[in-house]
Amino acid sequence: MELSVLKKMLIGGAKKILDHKQELNDMNVFPIPDGDTGTNMDKTMTGVLQVLVEIGDRPLESSDFDKLYTGALMNSQGNSGVILSQWLKGFLKAFKDFDEVNAGSLYAGFLAGTESAYNSVVEPVEGTFLTVCREAQENAEDNLDEDTTIEQFLKDIVDGAAESLKHTPELLPVLKEYNVLDSGAMGFVCLVTGMLESLDESFSIDLSEFESVASIGVGTSLPNMGGEGLAEFGYCTELILQLNDDKEDSFNETLVTSDMRDFGNSLVLVKDGNQVKIHIHTLKPESVMSYFHKFGEFIKLKIENMTVQHNETVFAGKKDVAIVAVADGEGFASMFKKMGVAEICRGGQSNNVSIMNLCDTCNHASAKNIIIMPNNKNIIMTAEKVKEIFKDATIHIVPTKSMAEGYIALSSVKAGASCDEILNSMNDSLKGICTGLIAKADKRGTYNGVYVDSGDYIGVLNDDIINCASPDLKKCLSSFIPTVPDADTFNSVIIFADNAEDQSLADGLTEEIRSVCSSAEISTCLGGQNIYNYVIAFS
Repeated sequence: MELSVLKKMLIGGAKKILDHKQELNDMNVFPIPDGDTGTNMDKTMTGVLQVLVEIGDRPLESSDFDKLYTGALMNSQGNSGVILSQWLKGFLKAFKDFDEVNAGSLYAGFLAGTESAYNSVVEPVEGTFLTVCREAQENAEDNLDEDTTIEQFLKDIVDGAAESLKHTPELLPVLKEYNVLDSGAMGFVCLVTGMLESLDESFSIDLSEFESVASIGVGTSLPNMGGEGLAEFGYCTELILQLNDDKEDSFNETLVTSDMRDFGNSLVLVKDGNQVKIHIHTLKPESVMSYFHKFGEFIKLKIENMTVQHNETVFAGKKDVAIVAVADGEGFASMFKKMGVAEICRGGQSNNVSIMNLCDTCNHASAKNIIIMPNNKNIIMTAEKVKEIFKDATIHIVPTKSMAEGYIALSSVKAGASCDEILNSMNDSLKGICTGLIAKADKRGTYNGVYVDSGDYIGVLNDDIINCASPDLKKCLSSFIPTVPDADTFNSVIIFADNAEDQSLADGLTEEIRSVCSSAEISTCLGGQNIYNYVIAFS
């Protein structure tokens, strides 16, 4: 089949994830309404749909696969969204070596997708998306032979994925403890099921129905990045070629110009007798040289790195260091700005920022060195991807997992400090920090031996539920503090409330908290965060 069958497969996969987005969000281990796997994976596929809308009805071309991956990457958010984008990276780019879709090319795509997904995670965890995509690919591989059709191959993928999904609780203890399946793994099952269903004759493509969906994507344009996606800069390559006698008459300017579109942009090609002058902006000047060398010998070669020149120009007028912080809530955003943060990227729990959001914020920060504070464990992977691709500054990451940690890290920074000094003081300040969270549960169950009913306020310390109370916020906060290990050794307890009423309630418990945290200075602030009534920094 033509490569364009991939359009149907990608649309089918995207639709299936969209249809099950809320179900994926609800597959959350904790009884706190912050599940966002479905939203994250849907955002990634929206980036793909956006590019497909731009492509329209024309056949897929080799360069489209890079654009499709870029759309997925830049729209991705949260761990689940970023890992899906990296699976798509391998899957899509494998097809650059094929001119049709068959069982063999699909196998190459799924194998490359599995390898790319695993390589994107520093410490791969089994019982997740990674396990299911690998075991699905292995199941299809075991059944693959020369007679395997596309439909049969995808059916083997779906069967393997569905069977693997059932076993995720056996590989990941936290899933077994709470009797749930992994939501990211379920998202992969949705993706491949939609791909298979798209091959049915009744499945039709109407790209117009996705135009409104694609328009809400954050775009596929790239910041100045190294490696992939550097077409905006790259190398300015100029050649003067002396054609061999046997090539002069056969040199076809129209055909050569068409071929050069795959090598870069800003092409100028002029043939004057037996000489050809070429100018092109490309990522791979060596490929351009190899292409033209078969026609003759070079009289002149000139290759300039526009990216280095651009960076030198841009860097010259920039300040040395700027801090970029992710923040959820006006209170936290205001505090962070007063503490020296140059730019705020709005987002957080249940509202993860995309790679493009964070790249844009780094652009606005305009500094030679940019320190990113993710302030959420689900945004650290996004920040790491920004560090990998963003080249208009040197990106550093202080791996803050909560806004409480972000506040403590910023409190350690001295005015006029160098980038290295800021990084050292921030990282040192995070040693021994604990983050407490209090929120209302949206489901019932037993967690770490604590029974939780829907509507109860629960206390969480560093991701573990350690305390539960009746639907009484004051009682929950009061009983939560004594359960924090070594509470009497902390020097500071800062309580960030979501609203003024909850802050006032915390103020009324200051003396009670001080009796437990006898060595600590107790204070309250208005954070304005979503989801959590209180975010508490113990340091």
